Amino acid sequence: MNLPKGGIAFFDSGVGGLTVLSSCQKYFSGGVFYYYGDNARAPYGNRPDSEILAYLREAFDLFAHLKVKAAVIACNTATAVAAEKLRTEYPFPIVGAEPSVFPAAKGGGEVFILSTKATYQSERYKSLCARVRARYPEVRLRSYACEKLAGEIEKTLPDLDFPLSEFLPVGNPSAVVLGCTHYIFLKKKIEEFYGCPCYDGNDGIAKRLVSVVENRDGRPTQPPAPTYPPKKRFFRATRTKKFRLKCIFVDNARFFRLFFLGSGKKKNVKIYEQMFISIKK
Repeated sequence: MNLPKGGIAFFDSGVGGLTVLSSCQKYFSGGVFYYYGDNARAPYGNRPDSEILAYLREAFDLFAHLKVKAAVIACNTATAVAAEKLRTEYPFPIVGAEPSVFPAAKGGGEVFILSTKATYQSERYKSLCARVRARYPEVRLRSYACEKLAGEIEKTLPDLDFPLSEFLPVGNPSAVVLGCTHYIFLKKKIEEFYGCPCYDGNDGIAKRLVSVVENRDGRPTQPPAPTYPPKKRFFRATRTKKFRLKCIFVDNARFFRLFFLGSGKKKNVKIYEQMFISIKK
């Protein structure tokens, strides 16, 4: 495998982590990125912890070989199950994904937390909810394990043409926490379904990654690029047989070299092209 070394790695059970990757790239002016998607075994949410940890080690062994400067577990389930263990086994910093319960709880009321079964059952998640209740004793947290939602998103992207009522709990929450990166693809639809704001942790992940990389490299990371009108921004992209995607942001000379790895590389590069970049041919 002829890959450049020393980049930033992202891991997810499938397509959900693409939302994290896109958020993080906004904070970097360029560089090498790897996206490892284990789509063939997605979703992870209903699998036992031992299986999830074993699957992550397969990816993280490759990241170690690539001498990554940092790795992001762009999956709430994998973070809840394996993050602390992996941090003791690998030499590079690891950034995890955690449900954004604290921001959602600030406004009080009833907060729905939607997650996978594995996240719902994890000690890490229970500890998070306990800390939130201690800080905001008036908030009413309602946790729901949406066991089939991530799998449906994985199966139906990019169309996502299915009735949400079959997968979401009934209620009138004040806020909803999206505790799985797959769910972020449905953020606007879920906000419309409940008539309240949805919270995800992607920007927090991105800012944590920036801090980690700055501490490791000893120099500031480039700030987020300015926003341009859609008509003035475009990418040029080329693909190789290894599903490497080179992207050039012409307006401000941002250049990314993005390599797709894992069993889902064909699907993930297609979804990335369709949903996260515009290609000018």
